Amino acid sequence: MWEVCVREALSDLSSKNVISALTKAFVDCYEVFRESEDGESRVSYVTGFSREASIKLYEEFECSKIGELLRRASTYVYSLASTMKDYFDAVFLIKATLLSRLTIGTSDPTLPLEIPIYWDPILNLPYVPSSSIKGLVRAYLENYAGQEFGRELLDRVFGTEVSSGLAVFTDAYPVECSGESLVEPDVVTPHYSEVRGAIDEASSSPVPLVFPTIARDVTLAMVVAFKYGGSSVLDTATVLKLAEKIGEALEQGIGARTSVGYGRARVSRSTIKPAQVTQGEVRGGLGSSPRGSASSASARFIELVG
Repeated sequence: MWEVCVREALSDLSSKNVISALTKAFVDCYEVFRESEDGESRVSYVTGFSREASIKLYEEFECSKIGELLRRASTYVYSLASTMKDYFDAVFLIKATLLSRLTIGTSDPTLPLEIPIYWDPILNLPYVPSSSIKGLVRAYLENYAGQEFGRELLDRVFGTEVSSGLAVFTDAYPVECSGESLVEPDVVTPHYSEVRGAIDEASSSPVPLVFPTIARDVTLAMVVAFKYGGSSVLDTATVLKLAEKIGEALEQGIGARTSVGYGRARVSRSTIKPAQVTQGEVRGGLGSSPRGSASSASARFIELVG
């Protein structure tokens, strides 16, 4: 059975490069699929492979198994924060603890899945790209806080098509995992397919599509930094207001399908600069987790920014 081929190829997945392992398994097991299934009745190989791969990601990325991966991600993010405080006028470490599943990168071609997810090939973890974070924050500010800041200021902060902005966002990475697993399978079931421009309802055959998501109770960490651009553009008071609004924006939903409840989060932030972060702020922001904890990385961060 081709399903057995996929499961065996993806065993011990958390210790492998996920992108390479999934791609190799997708190619290797396709031949088994072609030989074992018969024409009309077979499930789409991509659909079946996505189901099996999503289940294996759930099993192999249990919180209790990936402590080292989380520590590496934590150290990376906190090292970025430490370095950025030497080059920017204001730096914030932001943590977002998910209250619902998060899906992101649903059309990204990197992973051979029906509905993929952004996956970092170096840290070997799912992540949220900085461009997605910056875009959702700007959209929120323009829609709900435009009068408070003004379009001209937002253009200076976030940039335009012809000029760079004063704000820099990093990618967001998982640093804590307190549920069962970092990755959870989810399912969407399209009921109709479009054939030659028309919906053929009489022959509708719903096919469940299983796909990976970042699980609830996972904490993501990112850094946001600002240059003041001269006293006439930004100042500490304005930057602190912007940082507060960034938290509000992230709580409305991160990633895709936020209108149906995905990506909701509880956000906290630590001010690294201009106000020096304290040991209590870092510990309070990170919280505690008996499984998949990043406590050693947070201790390293206190040393870095102290």
